[in-house]
Amino acid sequence: MKAPQAIVVLATAIALGAVWPWFAGRNARASLVPLAPIQTDYLQRNALIAFYEKQARRDTTDQITRRMLGGQYLQRFRETGDLNDVSRALAVAKDSLRLQPHGNVQALGVIASGDIALHRFTAALAAEESAVEAEPSDDNSRAQVVSILMEIGRYERAAHILARAQQTDPNPTWMSIRARYDEITGDLLGARVQMERAAAIVDRIVVIPAYTRSWYHMREGQLAFEAGDTGSAVTQLDEALRIFPDNAMALLVEAKLYRAHRDWPRALAAATRSAELYPLPQALGYEADAQRALGDGAGARRTDALIRAEQRLLNARGVNDRLLAMYYAEHHEHLQDALVAARSDLVKRGDEIYADDTMAWVLAALGRWNAARVYALRATRYDTADPELQYHAAVIAWHTGHVAEARRRLRTALAADPQFHPVYADDARRLLAVAGK
Repeated sequence: MKAPQAIVVLATAIALGAVWPWFAGRNARASLVPLAPIQTDYLQRNALIAFYEKQARRDTTDQITRRMLGGQYLQRFRETGDLNDVSRALAVAKDSLRLQPHGNVQALGVIASGDIALHRFTAALAAEESAVEAEPSDDNSRAQVVSILMEIGRYERAAHILARAQQTDPNPTWMSIRARYDEITGDLLGARVQMERAAAIVDRIVVIPAYTRSWYHMREGQLAFEAGDTGSAVTQLDEALRIFPDNAMALLVEAKLYRAHRDWPRALAAATRSAELYPLPQALGYEADAQRALGDGAGARRTDALIRAEQRLLNARGVNDRLLAMYYAEHHEHLQDALVAARSDLVKRGDEIYADDTMAWVLAALGRWNAARVYALRATRYDTADPELQYHAAVIAWHTGHVAEARRRLRTALAADPQFHPVYADDARRLLAVAGK
């Protein structure tokens, strides 16, 4: 059954070549440490939560138990996608902060994470900045500030903090955030190096939760797919699912990969499983595409109806899904709904490149090419290597008379991955043939 309240937020991989000897040398000591056993902490999550809930009821003045309970609620949200756990986490963390308003960095962190899940980015940033003010030496809070700044498109300030990171020991949290910055700003190889280093460290931490460890490999796979390294992508996504079999985001990336390669049976299997765990419109969209490709028109229509139902649930929760807007733009349907979602995303995220890309592609689907061009230029201002983003900007450049730019961006997209999309990759080749390479 597809639980109607389930959703994954944020949300949102390496062939190292010549870089490999440097990487291997820097991590020689880490490579000597054996891999940690995989934790099955998620199997005890409900029991842990019940324990902390009982403790919190027993002592109404215990702020420590409340912030720990909030962290457990958030971890269960990550594992199961139930937004009700976000509401629970926020409630107990705010109670903890009320009981201990000074120096309560952990409660502020729970509040920030909850606000991120609900796409309340300004509130999340304020909470994390309060945590840094309370404890300036807390690198984890500073790292989360950087992450939130990137969610709202404030990349220059994020870079400023990254350049002044205080930690000296290798820190996988900082590495993963650095990888995201490198990915956005066009250094995809650097991003992959950072994520591989981070995952190697996480794999050797005994107490790391299974979902967290799985997430690092999912990100490795995601970056590998973006770079057209299909073999590494599959390997890392398989590892993510071995560590935490119910990682819906890893299944979602896997579905996207198989869809791009028109491996429709595998795309359908991955998308269906992802949607069963968390019925994100993106997962349901991949499921519907695979059903259509395999001749199951009736199944695709049923899945499209579920997408509309999820849209209404998301709207009721105040959580905007820009990937739903992208799905509608790609299929040229419900374009006014897509425009509303894209505008909402811009309001919440500001000048973030994927918010700009979403608005650009929705406007392009509406035939508003000149307006789309404004947002496409903003989306590509850092030369992000994402081939879909480059393709969108290329098509918009083509339709607004910037043919040389269109050729350059089409070549960039296809060089990154000749099979980045089941339709757009072929269209990129067609446009290049028309324009002359």
